[in-house]
Order: sequence, then structure tokens, then C-alpha cells
Amino acid sequence: MQPPVLLPALPLANPPEIPAPWLELPRAVVPSYTPMVYPYAPVNDVGIPPASQEQPPEKPAATQAITPAALPPIAIQPPPAWEPSPEKEPAKTIEAPAQPTSAETTTITLPGTAIQIPVPKAEILSAAATTSVISVAATLGATALFKRLVSLFKPVISVAVKRLQKMRGKPVKSWARQRLAQRHRRSLQTAIPAQK
Repeated sequence: MQPPVLLPALPLANPPEIPAPWLELPRAVVPSYTPMVYPYAPVNDVGIPPASQEQPPEKPAATQAITPAALPPIAIQPPPAWEPSPEKEPAKTIEAPAQPTSAETTTITLPGTAIQIPVPKAEILSAAATTSVISVAATLGATALFKRLVSLFKPVISVAVKRLQKMRGKPVKSWARQRLAQRHRRSLQTAIPAQK
């Protein structure tokens, strides 16, 4: 049995003292917004409680602990832009005349509002949907049929072209020679972009 290997003790330099980084505590910015007040909305309809001006805000007592997170400020509702004078009679509301609707449309009222949207009748929608489905099906069917016919007629057309070339007296390339010419053209096309 061999004795354990003892490594020599090497003196190392002390590490440099690096000061600890001083970072500020993160702060959260509470989003705030100005409430939108509509002229036709009631005063308390915006969901903001009215600010009471009779009582001054309470000052925290010295014994109470102050919380670090502050609450967002309560937005005070601005006064309405116009106020009807009490001595004058309120203006009578004028009803808008009903808009003429076509016999081909029906109206749908949006839930929660008084907005009405005109929509075509069911007969018109079904006719449009049927027409679009038939046109898409015809296009897809014609495309598949055309591809099949091209694959069927390509040999017939190539035989007819070869016979015409023989009748004119031009040399006719065999299938292997045509394939070799195609490979040569493809190799030239791939070599040219690689050089750029």
C-alpha cells in the first residue's frame, strides 16, 4: 500500500476587496386614470364614490404605524360641463324618426345596449353560403381533374411532338439524353447562385 500523495502548500494572494453594490429599493408606480364622464350618464354611474368635503382628512396619530405602500389617490369627479338652471323648463326630448329598413334585413339588438345592427335575412345568408361552398368545391375539383389530365396527356403529347420532329427531319433525343440535358441545366443553375 502506498502512502497518500501530499500536495505542497502554495501561498495564494488575498482576493481584491470589491465593495458591495448599493441598489435602491424597487418602487411600484400605481397606474391612475381620469374617469370619463359622459353627458348622458347619471352622476354616480361612473363607479367613483363622491368625495366628501365636510370632514377634513384625518391625520395619523404618532402611535399609529405608517404603512409603506400608499393607496392610490381617489379621483374626484369633475362637475358636469353644463347644469340646467332650475328656473327654466327642461328641454323636451326630440325623438329621432325611425330609419327605414329594407325588407331584406332584420335588426339585432346588442345585449346591454340599445344599439341595433341590421343583419341580412336567413334566406340571403344561406344562399350566399351555398354559393361560396359550391364555388370552392368546383375550383378544387377542377384543379384535381386538370392535374390528372396533364399527367395522362403528357406522354401522348410528347409522342406527337417526336413524330412531328421526325417528319421535319430534325434529330429526336432519346429519354436518357433529355434527362442528361435536364441534369446539366440544373447543375448550371445551382452553380451560378453559389458563385455570387
